Amino acid sequence: MNGVLVTDKPPGITSHDVVERVKRVLNVKKAGHTGTLDPLATGVLPVCINQATKIVQFLINDDKEYRATLRLGIETDTQDVTGKIISESDRIPEDHGKIVDAFNAFTGNIKQKPPQFSALKYRGIPLYKWARKGIHVDTPERGITISKINIFRIDLPRVWFEVFCSKGTYIRTLCSDIGNRLGCGAHLVELRRTRSGIFCTGECHSLESIEDLAKKGIVEDMIIPMDRALINLPRIRVDENLARRIRHGSQILFRDLKDVSLSRHRAGEKIRINSFKDDLIAVAELLTDYPLTEDKRGGDIFCKLIRVFNA
Repeated sequence: MNGVLVTDKPPGITSHDVVERVKRVLNVKKAGHTGTLDPLATGVLPVCINQATKIVQFLINDDKEYRATLRLGIETDTQDVTGKIISESDRIPEDHGKIVDAFNAFTGNIKQKPPQFSALKYRGIPLYKWARKGIHVDTPERGITISKINIFRIDLPRVWFEVFCSKGTYIRTLCSDIGNRLGCGAHLVELRRTRSGIFCTGECHSLESIEDLAKKGIVEDMIIPMDRALINLPRIRVDENLARRIRHGSQILFRDLKDVSLSRHRAGEKIRINSFKDDLIAVAELLTDYPLTEDKRGGDIFCKLIRVFNA
């Protein structure tokens, strides 16, 4: 059983809890998720199973989409509804245009300071553990990208919106920053992830439905094959002889590719390597542009193998 099971994380438990429950229900030894959701949050949490844990590194950087509710006028220490109130204000702008402008100010390539209550580690210890001891860790700002924010509804003091963003974006920090910009403070009330890379809510399965399908012996039908999970990576297909050599760690040389159909690629790009049976053999990084801009000897290495998968 190898592949990705897209779970619909319920509120009130950690992403790690979801992974452990999936492992127990499916009776598998290895599993891992592709990007943490806070206990408050719900929604798309892809869980990679067995061999698929090797592709987590290629999925964790995918863009995300969220739907969220912000509450103006109250700040909390965790930047969300689970925290302690640290300030309140009745200076909430009544001008909806001003609120929209504040949201739009956070689109594009911006800097964001990770929250004190987060799983990021300082000296090997998660920040939230330092915060619970009353120790403030001054974390550096990190570059993120928010490509779009859509506001669905404004019914003060609450605002309902969706965000399209890069990995590493904290929606609760976004809410806090918007509140600070408006001068009244704010915090996150509800959060649901609606997409993580190619995975969306339409493919989600609740933990209860996964348990039910497992009892019926048909849960494997819900598991997305590794190759499909990496569909955003360009693909080359190789014969069984070369596939066998790659699985044994042999690098791919240009002379190995005389019968391989290649499209345009750039150095540094990651590619899937499949057999003609469409089994996923490996993920590799190209070492040169293709078509070639200079003569290459047949023995030159075409790409660097990053991950090789068992048959």
